Amino acid sequence: MLFDLRSPHRRRVIKVVYVFLALLIGVGLVGFGIGNGSNFGGLFSTAGGGGGSATGAKLYTKALAKAERAANAAPGKAALWVKAGEAAYSVATLQGVNYSASAGYTVAGHVALNKLRAAWNHYLADAPANPDPFFAQEVVAGFGLTPAEGGTGVGDYKTTESAQAVLTESQPTDAQYELLALYSWLAGDNSSGDQAAAKAKSLATKKTLATVTHTLAEYKSLVGLINGTSSTGATSTSSTTSAPATSSSTSSTTSTSTTSTSTSS
Repeated sequence: MLFDLRSPHRRRVIKVVYVFLALLIGVGLVGFGIGNGSNFGGLFSTAGGGGGSATGAKLYTKALAKAERAANAAPGKAALWVKAGEAAYSVATLQGVNYSASAGYTVAGHVALNKLRAAWNHYLADAPANPDPFFAQEVVAGFGLTPAEGGTGVGDYKTTESAQAVLTESQPTDAQYELLALYSWLAGDNSSGDQAAAKAKSLATKKTLATVTHTLAEYKSLVGLINGTSSTGATSTSSTTSAPATSSSTSSTTSTSTTSTSTSS
C-alpha cells in the first residue's frame, strides 16, 4: 500500500509527493489571489486581465459585447451594468494591447473607457440600494488624476467624484473624505468639496488632525495648479469626454486604501 511507511524508499516517495502537492496548492492560492488580501486577483491576473495577447483582447472584447447586450436587454437590473463596466475596464487596461505605462491608452482603450463611463452612468441611474464599491474603485482608477497631474486616469472629474462618493460612503474614513474633497473641487463642486473636507477633519484624531489639514491644503493647491487658479479657490474643472484610465489605484499622489482596502481596478 502507498501509506505503508516501513520501507525507507516508500517514505521518501511519499514525502516528495506531499511536498509537490503543497507547492502546487500554494502556487494556486497565490496565483488566483486567494487569501492574499487582494481584491483583483493574484499572479495569474493582470491589471486588465488579458495578459497582453491579441487572443486575450478578442476574448475580453467579446465578453464586453455580451455583457452590454445583457444589460441593455434587462433595463433596471443594475448588477448587469456592473458586469458590463467591469468588462469594459478589463478591455481598457489590457497591458501591451490597449494600455501601456509609457504610451498610455490606445484608441481602443479610450473606446473601452467610454463604455465604462456609460455603464457607470446607467448603473447610477438604476439607483442601486447598496452601490458596488469595487466597481466604483475601477471608475476612480479610470477617470482620476492624469499622469501629468501625478495620477493614472484621464481627468474626468465629474465621473470620478460620483465614484469616489460611493467609495467614501462604503468606507467613511478621513482619507476617503480627503479624496472626495479633492475630486469634488476638481469637478467644480466646491460646496461638496468643502463639506467633505470638513468631514475629514471631524473624523481625524488629535494626533492626525494636523496631517489631515495639511493634506487638504495640498489638495487645494493641486486643484489650483490643475485649473490654473489660485490655491485658495478652485472653481472650474477639466472633464474630458474621451476617457481612459489605468490601474486599480487612483494615483500615487492620492493613494489611499479603498473599500476593500482602498481598493478596484
